[in-house]
Amino acid sequence: MKKLRALSAAGGVALAIGFGGFAATPAAAASCTTWFDGATFGASCSAGGSQFQAYAKCGNASNYTFVYGDVKNVGSGQWSYAYCASVGRPLISGGVLFQ
Repeated sequence: MKKLRALSAAGGVALAIGFGGFAATPAAAASCTTWFDGATFGASCSAGGSQFQAYAKCGNASNYTFVYGDVKNVGSGQWSYAYCASVGRPLISGGVLFQ
C-alpha cells in the first residue's frame, strides 16, 4: 500500500493512507474550498486531478473510523461531504482524495 499525504482539518492529526486509485493532496495546493463542523467534512475542488472525494476521520484519537463522501468531478462546482453522523461519532479531521 502506498503512503500518501493527507490534509488535516478540524484540529486533527496528519494521516498516511492508501485508497484505490485516489491520492490525498492538501486541499489548498489543489485549489479546494473546504468546510467542516463537528460531524461533517466537505470539499469542492477546481483543480488537482480529474475527480475528488472528501473523507473524514471520526471518533477519538484511540478509537476511530474513516467515512467517505461521494466522488465528484473536479471543476464541477459540486461538493463532496463525508458524514461522521453516519457512524454516530464526532469529526476528528478530514481531507480530500484525488484521482
